[in-house]
Amino acid sequence: MSKIAIMLDSSADLSVSEAKELGYYVVRMPLEINGKQYIEEIDVSDKEVSNLMKEGNVVKTSQPKLGDIIDMWENLLKTHDEIIFIPLSSGLSGTYQSAKMASLEFNDKVTVIDAKSACCPIQKLAKYTKDMIDLGYSSKEIKNKIEDSNMFCALIPDDLAYLKRGGRISSAAAAIANVLKIVPILKVDNGIIDVLGKVRTKRKAIQFAIESVMNVDNIDDYEFIFTAADVTNVDDYVIEFENELKRKVTIGNIKSIIMAHTGPGTIGFARVKKVKY
Repeated sequence: MSKIAIMLDSSADLSVSEAKELGYYVVRMPLEINGKQYIEEIDVSDKEVSNLMKEGNVVKTSQPKLGDIIDMWENLLKTHDEIIFIPLSSGLSGTYQSAKMASLEFNDKVTVIDAKSACCPIQKLAKYTKDMIDLGYSSKEIKNKIEDSNMFCALIPDDLAYLKRGGRISSAAAAIANVLKIVPILKVDNGIIDVLGKVRTKRKAIQFAIESVMNVDNIDDYEFIFTAADVTNVDDYVIEFENELKRKVTIGNIKSIIMAHTGPGTIGFARVKKVKY
């Protein structure tokens, strides 16, 4: 059986210690804060990024350097026969396309999967990948099954100021939303982010988000996740989500790379279709 390494990027929201414990390899992504570049998890912590954003600093992200990705591949292939790389969705980053092109030089030893996912759902897909590797599935078979899955996530930002500061909504739209007390709900669906809905209170936003995530033909075909960016009352949201679902959910963290786009205090309700093998 081939020895296959599972590689992710920072968008999977895994800490260094978590990745090591799970046996995954993570290429860390750069953050730009006040014109200076940092590597997520290495040079700056999630809490530091959250505090900097709360203080009014603009935090920007970029995809991993292709050279860093290739260096990691070359090092991993010294101890592994193959690599499966699951980066951030192609609809949210150029990493997939760049890595796909670069992988052509590695003679089928590197398989790049477009999972059309982000955050904790990527961790779920990595676990499915690991299980299929253990069962002897080929990289091509794994790629087909993972790419046939899908993720849906409803995100509720805590403060529109972060979206405005990052240029993701206009100042006028943010001002109108604040005056009218509008709470936007964003969605990540089929790997692309868009607006899911707009309501007048946080309470309605949470209910709207949960109902949207539960809107499937067969709830048993999915795993469910609650995730949050520097939020203290996580248990309250988890209990409500689990009461609606009548089942347990996985709890994840929105780390620096995704938090840079949505802001501290963001909460997310997500589903991932189970991969059958």
